Amino acid sequence: MIRASLAAAAALVGVAHAEVIDSTAKYPEGPLWHGAALYVAEMGADTVYAHARGRKAVFWTDAGCGPTSIAPYDEGFLVLCHMAREVVSVSAQGAEKRRWRVDDKGVRLRNPNDAYADGRGGVFFSDPGVFSIETRPHGALMHLSASGVLRSVVAGLHYPNGVYVDEQEGALYVGEHLRRRVLRYRIAEDGSLGEMEVFADLNRLTRKRGTYPEAGPDGLERGPDGDLYVCLYGEGRVLRLSRSGKIVASFALPTPYLTNIAFGPDGAAYLTGAYDNLTRPFPGAVMRLSPAQVTVRR
Repeated sequence: MIRASLAAAAALVGVAHAEVIDSTAKYPEGPLWHGAALYVAEMGADTVYAHARGRKAVFWTDAGCGPTSIAPYDEGFLVLCHMAREVVSVSAQGAEKRRWRVDDKGVRLRNPNDAYADGRGGVFFSDPGVFSIETRPHGALMHLSASGVLRSVVAGLHYPNGVYVDEQEGALYVGEHLRRRVLRYRIAEDGSLGEMEVFADLNRLTRKRGTYPEAGPDGLERGPDGDLYVCLYGEGRVLRLSRSGKIVASFALPTPYLTNIAFGPDGAAYLTGAYDNLTRPFPGAVMRLSPAQVTVRR
């Protein structure tokens, strides 16, 4: 997510005791477990890093990119350049292959944000536009096919942010950040999306909200327990939602600007977030919560 224009979120209580595995991250987002490595996009460093065997190494870097997500694509990855307004296909070794700046209608990308593989060789990603509660809803959901066709599949959302594909269910989940809702769409065979369904309205589900006016759902992913975990940016909290969209648990992390979550092969939750979303390079952290910590009711 692009940095916001207002002050920090309210103080958090009941902070989970997360293990910080990277205290040097600069606005980390879009964690992805692939093979034995955890990939993290750092918008403040213009770099995607790979974490493996206790070491952090540069995987791909591009000045001005401002990466916010990475997803498997074309035997390599798709990197979303939030600040450069483009998406980039790279090989498994980090070599650039192709860039997209416009869709199949010639419309320029606004600010690509979060991505998730569709399970068929393509990638869904959000393209939200201006991050402000004062703007009219103008964000889009995009689909890049395995053959390289980029098209808009949904328009008119109020800052679509985190995306998650549930292959078993055949559905795409989206955090509509500035309306504080989690949406669900059925995915058709051609990659198009069915009618929108409000899976969870956070305005109705929870009254616990800080003073940050643009707080809302960011990254989300289903956990090993089958529940959907939703990061609340501007509140530094994670909501655990049942398959019926009800709150099962809630826990807080030390980074107010919590951006995303990914579950590792060890069953632990790996989370990214920033302490500051105003001042470059936007200091943040990559954190780990053990399976036992994740399943505790808070």
